[in-house]
Amino acid sequence: MLIYGWQRQLHTLATLTAYCGTCRCSGPHGLRKFVTKFSLFFIPLFAVSNEHYLECPVCGVRSTVPPRDIPNLVAQASIQPSPGEMIRTLPRTAEPAWPDLP
Repeated sequence: MLIYGWQRQLHTLATLTAYCGTCRCSGPHGLRKFVTKFSLFFIPLFAVSNEHYLECPVCGVRSTVPPRDIPNLVAQASIQPSPGEMIRTLPRTAEPAWPDLP
């Protein structure tokens, strides 16, 4: 008996700030790669297809990215600060946000 099938793997290549035309969200979008592999006896042997998407975290819409644009997007993501770095660089105020209670 021969057991064969397909396995689909997800790889996150980068996270970059982008604008979603569907939900109008401007924020961190994931640049993802879906790889479909042929498997024999549950062992993945070779890739059948590769697909690249830019995925919105709010509405989940995926827009296809051409393979020639992948290096540019990964380079752009490495230049952008991460959300944690953006929070750390916010200026601190000397006054509290709430008034003092008597």
